[in-house]
Amino acid sequence: MYDLELTTELKMLESTLGRRPQKRDSATLNYRARKKFGSWNNFMIASGYDVHIYQEVTPANLNETYGYFIGLLITDGHIRYSKSKDYKIALYTSYDDEKWLIVEFIKNLFNYKAAITKRKYGFNKKENYEIRISSKKLADELMIKFQIPHGPKSLKVKVPEIIKNGNIEIKKAFIRGVIDGDGCISEKCIKITSGSIDFLNEMIELLKEFEIHAGKITKDRKTGMAFSIRICRYQDRLRIKEMYNSSRWYYKRKKEKIDKI
Repeated sequence: MYDLELTTELKMLESTLGRRPQKRDSATLNYRARKKFGSWNNFMIASGYDVHIYQEVTPANLNETYGYFIGLLITDGHIRYSKSKDYKIALYTSYDDEKWLIVEFIKNLFNYKAAITKRKYGFNKKENYEIRISSKKLADELMIKFQIPHGPKSLKVKVPEIIKNGNIEIKKAFIRGVIDGDGCISEKCIKITSGSIDFLNEMIELLKEFEIHAGKITKDRKTGMAFSIRICRYQDRLRIKEMYNSSRWYYKRKKEKIDKI
């Protein structure tokens, strides 16, 4: 079903607003659309727009995939939890293949089709993708069960106790997620950066369980705001390499660098 008059009016509204119209932008158009199509979303679909239908997150057990997700979320993600009932769990990447990898493991883990928004950030307006889940239930679980703060978290994040108490594969996956999210891989070292000294101290202890030596915490010379640990010994980097070779979840660009070890 298609209505040329209503769709034309919708396109004109989009041109005026400079963005995708929402039902609150025109009470009259919303009323006519609901009368014709039954709902605003049905009208948008009929007019050729992609519509993100409300979904329920399927509860997931802590496994390797969940461990990797938590590692990425802690380093390169965000939880929004506001009084206006706006709940969002988001991961970010500037790479197209990583965007689809995130969508795949979110579907695998929570049976949820994540929404994707392209955005620009930073001084040079670099494009990146926000891959998000809209779920109060999952936000509550991540904040309570995994102790991940909502809002700005870089200075206060820690390694979740549930990860510390997890099995070997969960810990490996978490470490891999942390490296993919906030790791820098050079020819001779793997560096993990964070604003939280507590987090890095706990990462040192976690890496010790795999006989990986991470060295001392150092302060970032450029900003003075962030701290880092380095994995530089050859045998330690080989152990990190093994963590990548034994899993399906990783960022390809990071694995390609680690494969050169």
